Amino acid sequence: MIESEQQLIEAAKNGDRFTGTTPDQVVRAEQLRELLLGHHGDLHPRGLRLEGVRIEGTLDLDSAKVVVGMLFTDCVFDGPILAYDAEIPHLMIIGGQLAGLYAGAARVRRELYLREGVKFAGGDDAVIRLHAAHIGGDLDLEGVEVTCTTGSAVKADSLRVDGSMFVRGGARITGHSELGAINMIGAHIGGKLELNDVQVRNNAGPAWDCEDVRVDGAVSARDNARFAGHGRFGGINLLNARISKYFSLYRGVEVTNSDGPALYLNGIDVTGSVFFRDGIELSGEGPRGAIDLIGAALHQEIEFKDVRITNTTGPALCMVRARVEVGVYLEKRVEFSGNDASGTVLLRDTHVGGAFGIRSADADVRIATGSGLVLDLRNTSVGTTVHLPPGLVCPENGISTTCENKRLVRLDEFTYGNLGEGTDWRQWLHLIRCHTPAYHASAYQRLAAVERAAGHDGTVRRILMAQQTDLRRRNPDALSNRLTRLFHWLWGVLAGYGYQARRTALALVLVLATAGVLGWWAGQVTTRPGHLAAERVTSSTSAAGIPCSTVELVGLGLDRGLPLAMTGMRTRCDLDTGTGWGQAFTAAVWLVQLAVWGLATLALAGYTNLVRKPS
Repeated sequence: MIESEQQLIEAAKNGDRFTGTTPDQVVRAEQLRELLLGHHGDLHPRGLRLEGVRIEGTLDLDSAKVVVGMLFTDCVFDGPILAYDAEIPHLMIIGGQLAGLYAGAARVRRELYLREGVKFAGGDDAVIRLHAAHIGGDLDLEGVEVTCTTGSAVKADSLRVDGSMFVRGGARITGHSELGAINMIGAHIGGKLELNDVQVRNNAGPAWDCEDVRVDGAVSARDNARFAGHGRFGGINLLNARISKYFSLYRGVEVTNSDGPALYLNGIDVTGSVFFRDGIELSGEGPRGAIDLIGAALHQEIEFKDVRITNTTGPALCMVRARVEVGVYLEKRVEFSGNDASGTVLLRDTHVGGAFGIRSADADVRIATGSGLVLDLRNTSVGTTVHLPPGLVCPENGISTTCENKRLVRLDEFTYGNLGEGTDWRQWLHLIRCHTPAYHASAYQRLAAVERAAGHDGTVRRILMAQQTDLRRRNPDALSNRLTRLFHWLWGVLAGYGYQARRTALALVLVLATAGVLGWWAGQVTTRPGHLAAERVTSSTSAAGIPCSTVELVGLGLDRGLPLAMTGMRTRCDLDTGTGWGQAFTAAVWLVQLAVWGLATLALAGYTNLVRKPS
């Protein structure tokens, strides 16, 4: 046995570090295998520790039961480490270079560390293979450089880590696989999962693929982490992931995908909060959104703060059929940029248990759209407050009945508890009638319900009157024909669509006054010599007529105009219907009587709510 090999054995037994004495110090991989399998006697519990040496050959530990842990510092391996189905106390590779670590189905009782710039390159499938492996402690990939041009760089599907998993410290990971540069499909992490200050790239699939992953702690990416993926499963794929604490991207994270979502979070279930904050930039393409949160279940809040989310061929945020138990908040500088007929921000068929919108008055929220539709809130429910930032839809923040700005929202069947502080009901009414693509009764009815709950009955009437006006303006076909539309218009003018009975009563008084004026006027018009259109009733037909007094003439008009309640004045003073003028006044009074009938009916219906039915 050569002297260096004997020195290595002695170091292993004493727990000392074996350091190469020359730059090209060589240790045979076969000798390491013999040591690790206990062929040279008991080794120190501290484990086998080598520094600055070259491992000649391939270290083959497949299906082996390794007796002690391993620490390799700044070592160079001629080939990969083979540890499929192996049992290893612990493994730490600090710095150095090797072709790969093939440890599928391995069992590492404590930690597995690959740190401080260790470089992996090679392999026709994956360079680091940890599929179905079980790690009893933490898995830490700090500062690693992993490159694979024909597959995943890190293959860790069905991996189980009892502790936490870290990819950090300037790690650079590049793969080429539909299953991700980092493939963690179906993995289970007992602690937290963090990717901090990393660059992960994949031109054939997700940069980080965590489909069906289960994490008992939090999941986060931060400190200028960069993820570049490709395809329909996102730059980061967390499809159907289960996260027991929070999920967070913050402090300068960038995620890009030129052919799909930046974040594919379809069906994700997060027990804690979800945060996108502090300089986040997410860029995706396609109809599923830069962020795809379709069917997500978020048991706390989701917050967007100081973020920029872009999609040139679809929505920026697609949050359809999702559930958020607490709230959806837009804070500070938030920019959504999309181009989709459905809208830039889609919250369709979603339930929000708390509030939606901004929480601070200085929030700068911008939504850029190429389609005109900014928000799609159809069939969405907000449990408490909806508070859209001023100017989000209408830069003028107008309250008028018309608006030249064409930015639109969809509010069909959108329900909420109340409007946020500082949001005037007039502004929301302006939003409904000027910034929705079509008339829909539910938007008016919800606003009316909110104001009714606040005790603002006068406001409720104004809202419901605006609804009827908008119905005739934007959905005239619902009113059947031109005659029905004319009646609808008259109904609005004379009765406020049943919500202003006082207007009806005033119109009724004016019509009755008209009847009185007609009666008085008839007493001033001469029909033939000695006779007037209205004169004293007498049995003589040849004598000159006797004029009625002013009171009698006014009473005559009222008697003729009132449909039921007769004054009895016609027994003393009446119209001479045998003359043309008398007939004309009679016809005019009939019209007045018809108007009285109609107004009385509207007044009665208004007071009994018979015509207050939404359309």
